[in-house]
Amino acid sequence: MKPDLINAAILRLQGSVVETYEAIKDTYIQPSDEGTVDRIATLAARLANLEGGLITLQQYAQKIVSDAKQEELEIAVIAARQVQKEIEEGKKQVDKNLVVTEEMSPTLRRSQAGRKKKATSKNKPKAKKNES
Repeated sequence: MKPDLINAAILRLQGSVVETYEAIKDTYIQPSDEGTVDRIATLAARLANLEGGLITLQQYAQKIVSDAKQEELEIAVIAARQVQKEIEEGKKQVDKNLVVTEEMSPTLRRSQAGRKKKATSKNKPKAKKNES
């Protein structure tokens, strides 16, 4: 999409060059009067300015596009690194504040209940099997 902007600017300059050239030609064709030379000189200066801008933009168009893409990539990398850093800092903060209680964790409740059963079963005498 963005290269289209450069192409549109080139086309606009080309249109202005043609328009200014035609204005010079029309001024030249008309019967001359006081100020004709000034109008032609002014239009010629405008034409030179437009042509210079057109040539410059055409020469730099590819470089502008490639530099802009490179800059976009660099900005995206910086943003991604920043997000990654924030995520890592957030994880560290969560880890520091995280306290797991039996009320919060069903898994912890089950493991604690299992430990309590083992502890109470160690204190009980074991029943002997009947040998028949």
